[in-house]
Amino acid sequence: MVVVGAGFSGLAAALALARAGAQVRVLEARDRVGGRVLTGWLDDGTQLDLGAQWIGPTQDRMYALVSAYGVDTFPSAAYGAGYVRRPGGRSTEPPPGAEELFAALDSLGAAVDPAEPWRAAGAPRWDRMCLTDWLERTAVDPESARYAGRLLAGGLLAASPDEISVLQTVFYLRAGGGSRSLLGMAGGAQQDRLVGGPGALAERMAAALPEGSVTCSAPVRAIEQDRAGVLVHTDRERVAGDAVVVALPPALAGRIRYTPALPALRDGLTQRAPMGSAFKVHAVYPEPFWRADGLSGVGTAVVGPVTETVDNGTPDSERGVLTAFCYGDEARELRGMSAAARRDALLDALAAVVGRRARRPDELIEYDWSADPYTRGCFCGALTPGSWTRYGPFLRRPVGRIHWAGTETATRWAGYLEGAVRAGERAAAEVTGAGHRANQPSQR
Repeated sequence: MVVVGAGFSGLAAALALARAGAQVRVLEARDRVGGRVLTGWLDDGTQLDLGAQWIGPTQDRMYALVSAYGVDTFPSAAYGAGYVRRPGGRSTEPPPGAEELFAALDSLGAAVDPAEPWRAAGAPRWDRMCLTDWLERTAVDPESARYAGRLLAGGLLAASPDEISVLQTVFYLRAGGGSRSLLGMAGGAQQDRLVGGPGALAERMAAALPEGSVTCSAPVRAIEQDRAGVLVHTDRERVAGDAVVVALPPALAGRIRYTPALPALRDGLTQRAPMGSAFKVHAVYPEPFWRADGLSGVGTAVVGPVTETVDNGTPDSERGVLTAFCYGDEARELRGMSAAARRDALLDALAAVVGRRARRPDELIEYDWSADPYTRGCFCGALTPGSWTRYGPFLRRPVGRIHWAGTETATRWAGYLEGAVRAGERAAAEVTGAGHRANQPSQR
């Protein structure tokens, strides 16, 4: 069997196939495993998670993997009070109508089956309507609408609210257990971090496969299939197998050349699931000075280029790490600035919520996933308005011997590491259930 992609979804698929008796080759474009996770280190050993970094309650497969491969976790930093940047300055409370909007969308999501969201009674109407329109019609005031849009479209899907539909929003909320679960720190999706970063877990998962199973720096260019099997082309070799799991976001899977060509509706789906636009920046200080002022470092914003901040310090480091997240239009605007102008805009936004000392970091470390040629955006791909009802049924449906994984195809915790693992294991079960022979992939 062949797996395309050595992120968490591809590795989970490969491990499940190996447990089922298959001999597997995993082909990864990057020079490392892990996909959309990446951990950097300061000179003093302070851990900086540049990509996906959190796990939380009900993410059972991730906690099982953490336990199985001996990776320790630690709770996200939680000190002092949170804050909200509002037009009048820093506040301890969000706009008054925000919670009602979250609750209303959660209520809509209760009618959605995450495995088939297009079948919900309201699906056609929700799919045609962008989140901005719904918020403006429903909110009691414009500030609440703007705040909810920034947190839901931005904080969950790294988009602007006019880029995603109501159906996409309520599907995502339903798949992740609701807005409180998705937006929460302790008790929510951002509860725990991994010692060494998620990449340390990915490396152990890869090491658990038979030696030689994973080949890095091997971007897949083409996939052929016929009645005998599949032939997967990289720049250096052709790998044959009985089936292939493509564990990539739809937008990247669509860049592979297929023979025969993909069905028109599956190909159309890949054109309608762009990657999110997120900008993640770590401001590093000698100490987490905001804690002395009674602030947690965890905040959200109605205005400014930064939508969310978190205290990303680690228990074994004295350094203060304040991490800022920018999404959608704000992220695109920052990318268009000079490095100096972008730095000023980001530090001004941090100073507005934690004080003037924020303008003087030891380091300001960016990682732009949209510029990564093998990712082209984060956190995940999301279907554009009107696409769930037209193309959603083809998201997971196999095409002959080609099976689809990746967190975008998950029905629980879509968009998260948990979703990636679940999707990989589901695709592996499809492969073995389809009766494909577990032969040794070969070069030819």
